[in-house]
Amino acid sequence: MERKHVGRFLSLLLAGGLLAGPTAGRAATLVEKGQPRAVIVLPVKASPAAARAARVFQDHIKQMSGAELPIRTEDQVADAPTKDQAWILVGEGTLAAKQNLTSKGLGAGGVHLSAKGQVVALFGPDAGTPSDPDGTRYAVTTFLEDKLGVRYLWPGELGKVIPRQETIAVDDFEYRFTPKLGQRRIRSLSYHDRLQVGLDGLGFTKADYEKGVADTHRTASESPDWFGWQRLGGTLNINGGHAFTQLWAKSGKEHPEWFALQPDGTRDQSTNPERAQLCFSNPGLVEEVAREKIAELTRNPALLGVSIAPNDGGRPSFCSCPKCEALDAAGGRKVLLWDFTKGKQRTFEHVSLTDRMVWFWNAVAERVAKVHPDKLLVVDSYSVYAAPPVERKLHPNLVVRFGPLGYHSDEYRKESLRDWDGWSKAAGRIYFRPNLMLSGRRDGLPLVYVHKFAEDFRYLAGHGMMGTDFDSCCHNWATQGLNYYVVARLHWNPEQDVNAIVDDFCKTGFGPAAGPVRRYFDRLEGLMNETAAKDKKAASVFTPEALAGLRKELEQAKRAVGDAPAFAGRVAFLERGLRWTEVEAGAHALLADPAAVDKTAAKKALDERYTLMQELFRKTPSAVNVAYVAWGEDAQWSRLGWSRPRKP
Repeated sequence: MERKHVGRFLSLLLAGGLLAGPTAGRAATLVEKGQPRAVIVLPVKASPAAARAARVFQDHIKQMSGAELPIRTEDQVADAPTKDQAWILVGEGTLAAKQNLTSKGLGAGGVHLSAKGQVVALFGPDAGTPSDPDGTRYAVTTFLEDKLGVRYLWPGELGKVIPRQETIAVDDFEYRFTPKLGQRRIRSLSYHDRLQVGLDGLGFTKADYEKGVADTHRTASESPDWFGWQRLGGTLNINGGHAFTQLWAKSGKEHPEWFALQPDGTRDQSTNPERAQLCFSNPGLVEEVAREKIAELTRNPALLGVSIAPNDGGRPSFCSCPKCEALDAAGGRKVLLWDFTKGKQRTFEHVSLTDRMVWFWNAVAERVAKVHPDKLLVVDSYSVYAAPPVERKLHPNLVVRFGPLGYHSDEYRKESLRDWDGWSKAAGRIYFRPNLMLSGRRDGLPLVYVHKFAEDFRYLAGHGMMGTDFDSCCHNWATQGLNYYVVARLHWNPEQDVNAIVDDFCKTGFGPAAGPVRRYFDRLEGLMNETAAKDKKAASVFTPEALAGLRKELEQAKRAVGDAPAFAGRVAFLERGLRWTEVEAGAHALLADPAAVDKTAAKKALDERYTLMQELFRKTPSAVNVAYVAWGEDAQWSRLGWSRPRKP
């Protein structure tokens, strides 16, 4: 734990807008000189969110002050608080009603926070809004942040900021807020087969990986995970995703006509069956998909919508039959399609496939609506059908899952925002499902884009965005942690000032080193902007000169924090990310001209990289997800004549 280092105004920032400031009214004292002066009160039939939130509140107060506040239910306390014992009402119950406090008027995931006299109230609608029943938990973490200065910068105890306060008092205030986005989701990358490939290459096991994650994410206080703490949650109650991954295995032999005609004249999808492409003009396919979706919705009456989105791109080409080609809009945007039928990939120009997709989606939607008129079907704006439709209008029961947007290229960013405008006007419902946070998954580099993201996310929120589903947080916390933090914070309230968020991250997390740490992040973002403006490869901007500038800022940060344990530990964490960046950028520089590279020097550099990966995995696995990096790019080093060191 560390003593409070920043001004009190910082404790009022960034939970979705400022809390109302102190009004005329005495403070409720919760802890006085390390002794409890309050009781946490739960409704007799507390919601799951309230029961968990009470423990979160109790633990954080104890870690902060040393005092353990008792938890009681409403039937275990007196009729009113006393001057010596305040109430903290966690969850909406009869005592809140007696104080004329209610969640009425709050939407899904909404929060009520207030203090008046000796009563502090923290609750949300919970079960009253089943699409987001965690309002009370959000209320507690909001209070801990905005009134007491707690922060959760990245997973694990090092990422937690718990200011030491022996006396805790709260002035009168009231704050009510409902998040604008009905679904706030960032997927957390977990163990899967790609990670196992990387683990095998590094000489580690699934058990090693899972233990490392568990150990580094553990915190001293009872707490939701990092994602839950940031108030990510809610659901649109619709299933999105690539809908036909099993169709080839199920129907390929019996109905080959349902599948895309390949450039070699076959309809064979067996080389990549889970990514099979379809013949969207085929009437039998339309009837089969409609039948299956009607059955799926009938089996799951509580579900609002299901997916009819195409499979992700793989080796199979999109259909080239005359009927599918006739569904394309001649004026559509030019895209590149691919062909693997002769072994080596061939790309060729074609018009966007959006209009053919819309024809198929509409045909299915018309049939499903006859049985389930109020249900929805989820489709994708993605890949070679990212552009809005040119000639066709969308059926009103379609929901668009929008995939584009990234910061590797300024032109791509502009195109993606134009596409959002087109789709948000064409569709009655749209949500954001980007691959944005997968940026850097193959190299773990610090590709910082927080200012552009904040501008764009606010724009999307003001132009139809229902919610989000980000794929995925790759757990490169020492290199991309600031991105993750800003993206999560803006989900709660897209109108927040990104500079205030970044400043708060630096000041609360790094104390006297806030200045050089902020400059460090600004330098990283400048390098990312250079990449985007010139359409460069990301690794190429991490030149020796750029890396020296970054190193200078962290050296200044290290001197500024001295031996203050938490601040110094966080600076050291960033240093691990920079060390990885230096080694990784050096390795990528060798790929510029593999034929000219001295093989002995290359082996030394790549052996150093491999050793660093193993060290990061063993000591600080949350710094860079080296197992994912090993899966993503280690095969390319054979071009330099390198292979992994053999086990002794």
